[in-house]
Amino acid sequence: MTPGRGDANVRAGVGESIGGDRLPSWRETPAKQAIADFVAAVTNPDSADFIREPDRVAVFDNDGTQWTEQPMYAQPAFALDRAAELGHRTSLDELRAGGMAALVDLVRLTHTGSTTDEFAAACRRWLISAQHPRFGRPYPAMVYQPMPELLDLLDRNGFSCWIFSGGGTDFMRAWAGDAYGLPPYRVIGSVGATEFRAGPGGPELLKTDAIQVINDGPQKPASIHTHVGQRPILAAGNTDGDLAMLQWSAASPHRSLQLVVNHTDGQREYAYDRDPVLGSGTKQLHSAATENKWTVIDMAADWATVHPLA
Repeated sequence: MTPGRGDANVRAGVGESIGGDRLPSWRETPAKQAIADFVAAVTNPDSADFIREPDRVAVFDNDGTQWTEQPMYAQPAFALDRAAELGHRTSLDELRAGGMAALVDLVRLTHTGSTTDEFAAACRRWLISAQHPRFGRPYPAMVYQPMPELLDLLDRNGFSCWIFSGGGTDFMRAWAGDAYGLPPYRVIGSVGATEFRAGPGGPELLKTDAIQVINDGPQKPASIHTHVGQRPILAAGNTDGDLAMLQWSAASPHRSLQLVVNHTDGQREYAYDRDPVLGSGTKQLHSAATENKWTVIDMAADWATVHPLA
């Protein structure tokens, strides 16, 4: 990612930032043009759609929007490996059959009892060693190359970018800073409870088995309100679990942009219309996109590159 992210002194001018070199993995299609037009309009002081920097908030889903979520999200893959180490081997099919209840049980089994520092270290070790079952690459290499480019473009034009995901906050924060160039406080997901205690090395936070927030569906705009305190002008997602977040953004009094990632590329990634574990579909999201003229990103047509080159 670009060094100095968030520093106004290193931001490029608007004209340079929306040039092709700033989104090199995006083909010259209407999706890319919609992004360029939006950024140009809201950052130009002479535009009727000009928006002050403090109001330029952009929010993104993570799994399936920022990186590959098939054949399962990375966090359950981590949890399944961790469960096997604990002698509780579980298959992906069993997890799918059990739905949300099985996923919650797996998270409680594998995320409880360690300190937050120990958990972050375990996540980082796994991310270095584990490989995606289809592509044989570490999971951080499964980030969609066009998305960090988009985050960088927005940052250079005075946006604050945030992740709002159903994935666990602590799991995402272990790697998202390196992948996306975002500070930890801008990475928000589902939240498990912690307890403060005096440990042998000093004060620490212990992860407990209580789950405070499952950050999906209508909870996402509620989380945005809690953590950001204002309505975003850009939102991006890929399933019906992101619909409320995009609707919340679209109701902004300012000009806004909604991006829907459509998984159409079975060769370079996956072609599907339901998420891999909980089965959240895309019908409602795509209906809303059609009705409201939101920008649909066709992965096969709009992205020249999907994943970073090996």
